[in-house]
Amino acid sequence: MTIQQLEYLVALDTHRQFVLAAEKCHVTQPTLSMQLQKLEEELGVLLFDRTNKGVQPTVIGAKVVQQARQVLREMQQLREVVQLEKGELVGELRLGIIPTLAPYLVPLFLVELVEQHPQLRVQVEELQSAQILPRLKDHTLDIGLLVTPLDDRQLREITVLEEPFLGYISANHALYQQATIEPQDMGAPGLWLLQQGHCFRHQVLNICAPAPVDTTRPFTYESGSIETLKELVRHNHGYTLVPELSVLQELDNPMVKRFAVPEPVREISLVVHQGFVRLPLLASLRDIIVGKVPERLRAGKASQKIRWK
Repeated sequence: MTIQQLEYLVALDTHRQFVLAAEKCHVTQPTLSMQLQKLEEELGVLLFDRTNKGVQPTVIGAKVVQQARQVLREMQQLREVVQLEKGELVGELRLGIIPTLAPYLVPLFLVELVEQHPQLRVQVEELQSAQILPRLKDHTLDIGLLVTPLDDRQLREITVLEEPFLGYISANHALYQQATIEPQDMGAPGLWLLQQGHCFRHQVLNICAPAPVDTTRPFTYESGSIETLKELVRHNHGYTLVPELSVLQELDNPMVKRFAVPEPVREISLVVHQGFVRLPLLASLRDIIVGKVPERLRAGKASQKIRWK
């Protein structure tokens, strides 16, 4: 049994196709197949069922894959411990970030991060929270940038920002005339929401009790994009709630309304597995992000945190 065989095993479990797994491992498909066959022969068990629809781990295969992932993770941690002792920040950084943060935060930190650490290979994926959490636990992501708290003992949270929710209100809506808004105002008709699965949607619903759906309106629409919601409002349709990072360049826009004090905010954190050892890298990423946003958004200044679960 070799480390290389374990890497092939995990790749096949991840991609469930021999050709794609081989491509990700930078080997030919026959090479990967032969090495996995040797591993099965050594262990004396069938690890994968091969079908026309792809491959699936057998019952014993799933257990072997789980253990292989742990072995590979511990091997990686060994390398990282040595690199830290040598003062190096090198290798791959796999970061998952939620869609309501990605357009506004990634452009602020990505270039500076790779400039500060030129030996680091950064891979960023835009994922929902429900996708990020299991991948942090199985070590297919290194860092998550998402809304907290999570209340999960397997994960460590490093709070970075406390970002206010703001109203984004069309000029023909009754709320447009108000200098500030209150949570109880959010019961007014015309509220646009993100689609199911976004933690931002759950937080908006935790802030307010929206009016029942207007069945007389000839359409309904739930978006996966904050920017799409803003465009709907700009074209004189209702109102929505947005994170402050999405309107930093238009805070003087009369369509943007702050909540009365205490403002509701979402807590944004860097999240890692409890076994994550590259703490200087975590600190560096946090410092870059904090240095790129207005001081009022920095953690520790808010009292009205809205949970997403």
